[in-house]
Amino acid sequence: MKFKPILILALLTLLMSDRPVIAQYHNEEALQKTAREIYDLVMCPLCAGQTIAQSSNKTSRQMRELVLKKLRQGESKKEILQYFESRYGERIMAKPSKKGFNLILWFFPFLGVTLAAIVIYFLIRRWSTRAAATPAAHFDEDRLAEYQERLEKELKQFDEGL
Repeated sequence: MKFKPILILALLTLLMSDRPVIAQYHNEEALQKTAREIYDLVMCPLCAGQTIAQSSNKTSRQMRELVLKKLRQGESKKEILQYFESRYGERIMAKPSKKGFNLILWFFPFLGVTLAAIVIYFLIRRWSTRAAATPAAHFDEDRLAEYQERLEKELKQFDEGL
């Protein structure tokens, strides 16, 4: 009977100690998710056109480790992105900021598609009115009869030649 309270206390301790492990696991999952989001927003300084998530070189690995370290220290996503931008410049960001000259980069594709659509519309309209405006070629009935006679004559000669 002396062991019963100790056994209950041991079971309670095990049950209580499991909760922080579960909470830490969920916290680690959220941390990893945020880290992956940051990995996709930061370009590899050595690889052309690859984020640190895509690159497998040593620098990218170190940058990924730094992101995790900073997240574990409690820094926010915005602070980490600002750190990389201050260290490497704006070119390190996968998406250009939506201010200043970069604003043109965001709107240029939409503007280009719109202008292309307008040009195509007016070209089609111009071609369709030009086709309707040109009269059909003048057709001579006498020449038609002449061509039909010649065609029949040649077809008859062809049939006889077989």
